[in-house]
Amino acid sequence: MTKEKVLIIDDEVKQTDMVAKLIEATGRYEPLKAYSAAEGFDILNKNKQWLRPNRIHLILLDIKMPEMDGLQFLAELREKYDDQSMGVVMLTAYEDEEKWDKATSGFVVGYLKKPVVEEELIRTIDRFFLGDDARVKMTVETFARHIEKREEFKQPGTGG
Repeated sequence: MTKEKVLIIDDEVKQTDMVAKLIEATGRYEPLKAYSAAEGFDILNKNKQWLRPNRIHLILLDIKMPEMDGLQFLAELREKYDDQSMGVVMLTAYEDEEKWDKATSGFVVGYLKKPVVEEELIRTIDRFFLGDDARVKMTVETFARHIEKREEFKQPGTGG
């Protein structure tokens, strides 16, 4: 049985390698690592299948990266790949209204803050691979969390 592939895209090598080790330790998933958005697209292209969905179904995506940031990557991903089974979890240290707006408009299934909490990361990945219903529910929940965050950003003293 082949393992589900999870692509980690983050320019921070230590962070990427640590997340890959956490994922690999489950024994259930195969982590793939990209240290830039361009490398992420190269790996996605290598995992294309003829008339079938990409072999990669989940991407853990950092926002702040040089050349092309994670939000630009997400926008281009949604343009290039019309693959509804491909989910994206933002994995980032940055959390502000603009980033939430752009991430949720790209239909992300999750938004996890760095430093990564192992249990939360693995629980998110496990839930994603439960199937289409779980993916849709995760996307809706992430969007709902964004609406709640909008209110937080507007509170005095939060910079909103």
